[in-house]
Amino acid sequence: MRLQDELDAARDKCYETTPPHISRVRQEAIDDLVSSGVAERAIHAGDHAPGFRLRDPDGKVISSYDLLNRGPVLIVFYRGGWCPFCNLDLRAIETVARELRSTGASIVAVSQQSAHESRATERMKGLSFPSLVDHGGKVAGAFGLRWKLSRELRAAERECGLDLAAVNGESSWTLTMPARYVISSEGIVEYADISADYTRRGDPTDLFPVLRHLRARPAY
Repeated sequence: MRLQDELDAARDKCYETTPPHISRVRQEAIDDLVSSGVAERAIHAGDHAPGFRLRDPDGKVISSYDLLNRGPVLIVFYRGGWCPFCNLDLRAIETVARELRSTGASIVAVSQQSAHESRATERMKGLSFPSLVDHGGKVAGAFGLRWKLSRELRAAERECGLDLAAVNGESSWTLTMPARYVISSEGIVEYADISADYTRRGDPTDLFPVLRHLRARPAY
């Protein structure tokens, strides 16, 4: 089953189990984000990727510059371990992680979650790659992926038991749009898949042609 089929099934289940007024607010937020054009203004293929130094859940600093010295990097931005759609995405990436790394690529996930929540995501999803802590969404903002929840959406999520201020360890009530980036060792974005609609993602198999092309490309 392709990832999008799983996401569609998860979306249908959410509609069935979520109060209609909550579903309405969430869908309006998706529609507003899509129509805002923020995804089109984010970092895309051909752009220079912003560098970063982020900590993993154990406090170890992971530098994009160090990773790029070893080869290409796949960055998976996600909303949080509380999001069923992001969990399916992370699981799909983990399923092919070994093959992805066989191309010489490193993999990191990035979210605004606290270290505690990021560690829980790593363990619960059995991730073989680190989930880095982007406190306050500064790196997400550099990539053009951060957005602020409306008051109505905040209230709806609180009603469902999600307190982003607690989960993220800060009170900005911002989120990161899900995205995948493949960055070459030269720091250039070779592939970008940005999901303003978080219920839709590209398939992980789309990553292989890009990474194989980078592996075959002569070094200069």
